[in-house]
Amino acid sequence: MVRTDSQDQIKKGEIMNLSIGYVCSQILVIIYYLIYTSTFNLKDKSKILKIGILATIISALSYLLLGAYTGIAMCVISIIRNLWFYKSKSKNSLIIVFIIMLIASVISYQDVFSLLSITATMIYTYALWQKSTKKYKLFGIAVNLLMIGYDISIMSIMGVIFMIIAFISSIIGYIKDREGVDQNE
Repeated sequence: MVRTDSQDQIKKGEIMNLSIGYVCSQILVIIYYLIYTSTFNLKDKSKILKIGILATIISALSYLLLGAYTGIAMCVISIIRNLWFYKSKSKNSLIIVFIIMLIASVISYQDVFSLLSITATMIYTYALWQKSTKKYKLFGIAVNLLMIGYDISIMSIMGVIFMIIAFISSIIGYIKDREGVDQNE
């Protein structure tokens, strides 16, 4: 895909243009991360999937405003994935979602940094497919770390800030879940 002029200016180190679209994208990022971060404190898999759909719609809109086409593609696939995983837990579902994801990745590829979003989405997909919410939270740590890098590459300042918060939240959620298991044993 072709980069927008504003992305080219940012990549060249020029002063960031605080357009209405950019500001709106950052407001959507804040809303997305407030919703997304809450999933690391849930124990019900169906709630994680449902809340994830809402959060991902908001994320797709912010990526659209940023011209981050790989991010948009991964969001659309994530919404489909969440709906599909809500209905089916078969291994074939996971394989089909990965194939669709790879096709969308080839179509939406922008640069090497877009691979961060693709890899994060694939790991997150595998995490959601797991039955254990503890595994979901553990894989979330890696996903959040990769997405920090992607948000840096697309110059989403609020994305970086809130992804760091999500990263910390996923660590805390995993530790709390792990301690709960240790205390019950």
